[in-house]
Amino acid sequence: MRLLSRKEELILLAVWKLQDRDQAYGVTIREYIEKMSGIRWLFGAIYSPLARLVEHGYVESYESEPIPERGGRKKILYRLTTDGKKALVAVKELSISIWDDISPIKEASD
Repeated sequence: MRLLSRKEELILLAVWKLQDRDQAYGVTIREYIEKMSGIRWLFGAIYSPLARLVEHGYVESYESEPIPERGGRKKILYRLTTDGKKALVAVKELSISIWDDISPIKEASD
């Protein structure tokens, strides 16, 4: 299994959080990550890694029903696959392992 980039990890976590309510699509993924990180993300920073995650089989895409507010257009929604969940567990375990024997980081003083 390949190691996820930090950006891919954040996108997978957002998809996992939003997918149960059929709310995991580009705009909501971006809004969720911006809310949690406090950092503005461009749409390209979401869609490019998201396409890679689909390509690698960590996420699958599907279409919503037509939405009247969107002129009858469908949304492209995303959900995690079993491999996506395994990739998140692996990156979490790696992070815990690496941080495990690090001495506490003290606040930098001016």
